[in-house]
Amino acid sequence: MLSSRTLLLFLLKAIVIYGLLSAPISFYDETYGKLYRNVAGIFFSKFRDSGFVKFKEGKQPATTHVNVGNYALVRPDGTSRTAYVDINTRFLGYLPTILLISLVLASPVPWKRRLIALAVGLVLVTLLVIFKQWIGLLWLCEESPWLQLTNFTVSGKKLLGSVNTIISVSASTVLYFVVVIWLLVTFNKDDFKTIKVKK
Repeated sequence: MLSSRTLLLFLLKAIVIYGLLSAPISFYDETYGKLYRNVAGIFFSKFRDSGFVKFKEGKQPATTHVNVGNYALVRPDGTSRTAYVDINTRFLGYLPTILLISLVLASPVPWKRRLIALAVGLVLVTLLVIFKQWIGLLWLCEESPWLQLTNFTVSGKKLLGSVNTIISVSASTVLYFVVVIWLLVTFNKDDFKTIKVKK
């Protein structure tokens, strides 16, 4: 049975951890940016049938420059035209990641369960962030028809646009999914059965 003191302590711990990790320190953004570009580069080394995606360091620590091209359109001299966009990796992936870390580390469960939850949760959040990036890339390709990498119907493009707005453009939507992931990987059924605020 959880007391109100336990819940308050959890909340304070989560806020402190999140506050420390979300501080505007360039080292955080630089480190996560490198990690993000490496992981995204693995997932999107091949994109669609003949597409490719390049992730490069942007002008700011939290910025990544993304280029999307089509190998089928490469010119004889080896050059090609690419569509590009700058993304903010801090909002795209870093903040959701540290939210999970903060919630798991502050959770009132044994450390062994916390570590397991952290490992599984980080994998799931990373996949969520990659999915978010995938939707963004599809939208970029659809907005750049000369790339010849997507060919959605009118209704399909409208659906993609809605999903892009909800998932990729909005930073807050993904945070809700992170909270769900935290609950799923950290607690079990018995934990929820015994939750009762004791005054």
